[in-house]
Formats: sequence, C-alpha cells, structure tokens
Amino acid sequence: MLAQGKLTYISYFEDIHLKDPNYYAWVTDLEVVRYIGREEYLKTIPFAEVQQYVKNLWKSKFCKFFAVYHTKTNKFIGTAKVNFINEHGLTNRIADIGIMIGNKDYWGKGLATDILRTVSNFAFEELGARKLTAGAMSPNIAIIKAFKRIGFIEEATLRQQLLKEDGKFCDHVLLGCFKIELIDP
Repeated sequence: MLAQGKLTYISYFEDIHLKDPNYYAWVTDLEVVRYIGREEYLKTIPFAEVQQYVKNLWKSKFCKFFAVYHTKTNKFIGTAKVNFINEHGLTNRIADIGIMIGNKDYWGKGLATDILRTVSNFAFEELGARKLTAGAMSPNIAIIKAFKRIGFIEEATLRQQLLKEDGKFCDHVLLGCFKIELIDP
C-alpha cells in the first residue's frame, strides 16, 4: 500500500492487476470507459493493446499508475494515474490525474472523492507535484463534483472537444488544484 484514504487505498498497478480478468472486463465495458476520454476504448480493444498501453505507462518516467482497493473488502476496484506528461511537466511539477472505478458495485458510494483526495495527497507529498490538473467530459457531472469537493477549480471548458460513445461531441472541462487548495475531510 502506498497511500491510504478513508475508504480506499492505492498500490502500484502490477502484472497481477493487468492479468486480472476484471481489469480487462472493465476497459471493454462501455459503461465503465465512456467517460475516461480514451476514444480507442469506445470500440472493442484487444487485450494485447491494453497490455501494451499499460507496459508503456510502466516504462514512462513521467507516469505513475495505481491499483485502487476498497479498504473494507480489500478488493481491487479500479485504477488511478498521475502523469507529468513530459519534461515540461516534470520541470514545472504539474501532473494530470485521473481515476477509473471499474467495479460497478462500488459506484455511487462516494469513493471517487476519497480516491481523488488520496491520489492528490500522494502526488503532492510523495511525487513533488506543485499543481495537479484533470480533465472531465461534461456529462460526467459526478466526477466534476468530486474534483470540486476536494478543492479543484474549473479553469476552462473546451467546447465540443471530446467524442462520446453515441458519436456526438461534448465539452472537456479542465480543472486544477494547488496543494494549498486541497481540502482534507
């Protein structure tokens, strides 16, 4: 375990997670991936492509990829990512964060807020981030509220920027947070 929230904890995403059949089921479930902003996941994606994507994350000096666990059940329920993107991000200590709660049994229980707070604290305290950024598809109101609940501020809206599963476009809401703005429970 790397970091503990009130309801969840994170550890590094490892081969055991990649090979967990639930993980592949999540990334091929349109209801789960429709808001993560990865257009290639809106169609059936072979496991080999998912595997290569994860291996590229592991090799990247800019990115940390985490498995998310529910504390009470000790069950692997999703993923989280902190990505400095490139040298500019490392130099300026600006990282983008995102989460995916893949196990639908854990939706609607306030876990997103806990995961985001845990990942944000880890990024600030352990990875040395100065600022965190995030993007969300405008129809994903729950995640936008979760970000705002922990102190992220809406910085911009890119209109009709992202492709949805229905072939229509939606706004891309951009959020940001400095360590001093992060709200602890």
